[in-house]
Amino acid sequence: MSNPIANRVGVAIVGAGPAGCATAIALARHGIGDVTLFEAGAGDGPRIGETIPGAALPLLSRLGLMDRFVARGHLPALGSTAVWGKAEPHHSDGFANPFGGGWHLDRAGFDADLRAEAQAAGVPLHSGRLRAMSPEGAGHRLRFEGADGPFEITAGLVVDASGVRAAALRSLKVARNSVDAIAFHWTFLALTEPEAVPARTFLEAAPDGWWYASRIPGGRAVLGLATDPDTGARFADAAAFRAALAGTRLIGPEISSGRPEDAEAPPRIAIAPTAILSAVAGPGWLAVGDAAACLDPLLSQGLTRALEDGIAAADAIAGALAGDDGALRMYQDRVFARFTAGVRLRAAFYATEARWPEAPFWRRRQVQAAA
Repeated sequence: MSNPIANRVGVAIVGAGPAGCATAIALARHGIGDVTLFEAGAGDGPRIGETIPGAALPLLSRLGLMDRFVARGHLPALGSTAVWGKAEPHHSDGFANPFGGGWHLDRAGFDADLRAEAQAAGVPLHSGRLRAMSPEGAGHRLRFEGADGPFEITAGLVVDASGVRAAALRSLKVARNSVDAIAFHWTFLALTEPEAVPARTFLEAAPDGWWYASRIPGGRAVLGLATDPDTGARFADAAAFRAALAGTRLIGPEISSGRPEDAEAPPRIAIAPTAILSAVAGPGWLAVGDAAACLDPLLSQGLTRALEDGIAAADAIAGALAGDDGALRMYQDRVFARFTAGVRLRAAFYATEARWPEAPFWRRRQVQAAA
């Protein structure tokens, strides 16, 4: 972390995940200085969102990340296999994509490389959890809780990149419009024979929701079950989670082929909403990534959207600083349009799975799809 902390900054980015770092790097590449990143934690805790498509290559290139990305040794993805809408698996192979099938990431390493690239571009990174934000003059005053106690700064522009919690914009009482939410139960598994598990993304619909799995670097696999928040509690302990996995036709056998070490720990649980803020840009602020809009993880767009948002936000900020009064409004229009398209795509995906019309999870999504 950098220090000391300036009392006033031009652009304060709250959150040093992919969206925040992409914004910082892109701003630096525009030649905009006086940008500071603030990270609530160490940034190295376990995270999901470990797959990135081949189509993200131009984004990585624009951010100057290709050398770090290649050196990190992420696992090339061969494609996907899904049991969805029917009992037989459907395969989609990466060779059909001009950019390839993408990668299964060392997510901690990917995030660390983004932070390192931002700092190499001259953007300071400070640790501090945002506690409050209020308008002050043409900008905002932010109060953080740091390792050495509270501190305050003023910023001409605040970028909220703090994820679903939208820590900065909660203080401004910007409303979030919700479409749906799922409870995602997930865990990492150490594999005794990782090479036995194909480097593919696996997806399988089940009566209570859908399963996801992929092999990731380090001889591990990530495994998850998406279900309803009000019914998912019964999968919260390790035994129930493993019992449900044993009932799958595709994912259970694929993971078993890697001889996973027995995991006694219960799965982690994350609530994954499909929601968007009522506004994603305003006087002296804007939101990027999941802070602005978040879509069902079924679409596997989170990381790509974070990078796209960061680049687009930096373009909009550069335009606004150059006197383009419509730049931030155009950014908001873009986020709104993409969210609408994502909601429609999500509805279409759920509508194709009609094998359990009376199961609560699927009945709810079928009603949403019909609407």
